Amino acid sequence: MQIPKWLQSHLKQDGNDWNLQFTKQQIKTIAIILIAILVIFLGFGIWGIARQVEVLQLRQENQLQKEQLRLLDQKVEVLDKKMKTLDELDQNIRNMIKGTESGTLQKADGTTQNKEEKEDPSPKSSNKTFTTTQLSARISSLDRQAQRRMVSMYTLYNVLREGVGKDIRELQSLLAMEGDASDANSHMPSIWPAKGVISSTFGARQDPVYGGGAFHEGLDIANDTGTTIVATAAGTVTYAAYAGGYGNLIEIDHGNGFITKYGHNSALLVQAGMTVKKGQSIALMGSTGKSTGSHVHYEVRVNGVATDPLLFLPIQ
Repeated sequence: MQIPKWLQSHLKQDGNDWNLQFTKQQIKTIAIILIAILVIFLGFGIWGIARQVEVLQLRQENQLQKEQLRLLDQKVEVLDKKMKTLDELDQNIRNMIKGTESGTLQKADGTTQNKEEKEDPSPKSSNKTFTTTQLSARISSLDRQAQRRMVSMYTLYNVLREGVGKDIRELQSLLAMEGDASDANSHMPSIWPAKGVISSTFGARQDPVYGGGAFHEGLDIANDTGTTIVATAAGTVTYAAYAGGYGNLIEIDHGNGFITKYGHNSALLVQAGMTVKKGQSIALMGSTGKSTGSHVHYEVRVNGVATDPLLFLPIQ
């Protein structure tokens, strides 16, 4: 093997042996070069680790954004359901007032809209680009509008169903009502009955105890035993006792055809005949009756018909 020329000058023969000899300055130079190479490799290693951490952070942020968008999609779906229900109720009310099935509907502002035309209040209908924060704020704003419309529409609808003789002009002014309905709002079940996690929604499901298909007429919210349950609207307690599968049940009549039920309680804090305020504590969560775990079964009935409670609840 041929020895490089720069190395030959440092080779010294000692008998049969060859030794490398360097001056102190040369040794210092070699040491500096080796340290520099080590520092360079170390720098590349640190840079590579930093890049990996950055990529991991970006992946986590991307996953978080996907989860935020998924939750926003769920909120939009609930909001769309609310608005569709309100549109149907709005149409029924106008037909009852006008006594007609004509092809146009009169809006509160006096303009008209074909039945085939559908207003799309959801954030998806806009051509603008929104951040998740802006989109969430817009959804919350639309949800508050839906809540106000819900108050006015259901109040008017029940008035018309009862056949109360009101002047058409008065009815039309009620129809235009969109806010400032504090008294009606206090009797509208529009707050959550308890803190917790939704364990079962309204509609068809598998019976949690007996199995097989069943229709769930309320909303189940799960939390620890003893969690406070509140009245979702002002009204009069019409039932506060044990009721078979409901377990310890509270039923409240809010007037205007609205009744709410709260089942499976561990303790009842009110009695039949008592008047309660919106947000007042009425029971403690439990698992009495036909139940597989601590939760509150919450029902909303409008004119005796079980209605999806999520239509009345603010989006969380």
